[in-house]
Amino acid sequence: MQRIHAFVALLSVGAIGLVPLVQWTELAALPNDSLAALTILMALGMFSERWSVAYAGGDRGGSHTVTFIPLLACVLLFGTAAPVLFIGVTGTVAEVFFRKKGPLRATFNVAQYVFASSVAGLVFELLGGVAAASGGLGTGGTGLSLVPFVAFTLVLLGLNHSLVAGAISLSQGVPYRTIWHKTVGKSGTNVFYDFLLSPIAFVLAYLVIELGLRGLFLAIFPLLAVRRAYQTSWRLQQANRDLLTALVKAIETRDPYTSGHSRRVQMLASRIVRGLGLSEKRIEAIEQAALLHDVGKIDAVYSEILKKPSQLSPEEREVIESHVTKGVELLTSLSSFPKEVIEAVQHHHEREDGKGYPYGLVGNKIPLGAKVIMICDAIDAMLSDRPYRKALPLSAVREQLEIFAGKQFDPELVRLVTNSTILEDHQREVAKETEVDEEHASDPVPRKASVSSQLPLATQPAHASQGG
Repeated sequence: MQRIHAFVALLSVGAIGLVPLVQWTELAALPNDSLAALTILMALGMFSERWSVAYAGGDRGGSHTVTFIPLLACVLLFGTAAPVLFIGVTGTVAEVFFRKKGPLRATFNVAQYVFASSVAGLVFELLGGVAAASGGLGTGGTGLSLVPFVAFTLVLLGLNHSLVAGAISLSQGVPYRTIWHKTVGKSGTNVFYDFLLSPIAFVLAYLVIELGLRGLFLAIFPLLAVRRAYQTSWRLQQANRDLLTALVKAIETRDPYTSGHSRRVQMLASRIVRGLGLSEKRIEAIEQAALLHDVGKIDAVYSEILKKPSQLSPEEREVIESHVTKGVELLTSLSSFPKEVIEAVQHHHEREDGKGYPYGLVGNKIPLGAKVIMICDAIDAMLSDRPYRKALPLSAVREQLEIFAGKQFDPELVRLVTNSTILEDHQREVAKETEVDEEHASDPVPRKASVSSQLPLATQPAHASQGG
């Protein structure tokens, strides 16, 4: 915790030190109509921050705003001091009054806003960028500085993502490289998507230069359109989350002994894939697949088999194994799930040695998401109490993973799990849920054998259920 405090303090000192280097005299010399336009842009920034659109993603989620667009327009229109003033005021109001962040987080966010915009402004000036509205609005100005504007945007985005990744890395104790890949994507795709919004700022600035304040009011419409797109995306995310939750609950009502299993597998998969440094898009796909890996069991054909207290016949075992195909059929019919999610669900019972099902894929032929679900499925089963045994100790779980590395599990994933605190973290999560279940328990449910324990040894570690 001391490191993050030191980081925020150092960043704050850096931001304060950069502020005097900004061309404030240029801002003070702006005519009244330009100052009025800047004031309106700042009001738009406040509006954007107040009515930001939430989204789900990563560990904590976040929000989308269109504040980035008027910020970029500020540097084109009014020079390097304007975006610093803009983000300093809007950022402070948003953090303290709208988001109500704590002192440390609010200080960090405002400091990194000011630091990034100040450095980006200096680059803009160094490349010959000038304030297009320094002589007033509606006059055509001095022209828009395209190359300096592009440089300003890239530097601003790069510093923003870098500083945020550094703060998260220090506060969570996660390697910087892992957080960097999470925030920007392995190939920088997240920064690229942000950069795609910059032409809207360029158009906004052009309208203001040519039409004056009328152009500024016209520019409100594309801002509202972008916000509307964010809102639509959020609603689709919410609908998908509600659908997934309903599907998983429907599945787990058929077998109360695995209640919470799918969600725990999802959480465990998230811990593992974040250790692999994957892009946020791939992480979310694997998390979805982990939550839905047993979705095929919602079909009524499995109802009686799941409740059967005795050993399964070969025919019944064959029926149970078909749940992966049923799951793929269901997810494909919904049409909102990407190919990576569907393939991970389809192949999550494949083994490294080719003895899994449904296709007997070997090694690298198995999708990464399926490999992750395979090991997570087994870990959660081994660390959970089952009717036929108590949860295994961590030493036994590690031993099983190492024995079956290269046979059932991907060796790289086994190394990642056994050389980290992932098992300990998951054990605590299972214990926490067990305590909650016991507190809310009423009449006990009759104990029965788990279908997972009746699967052949070729699909599970010795003495350990794979969970389905």
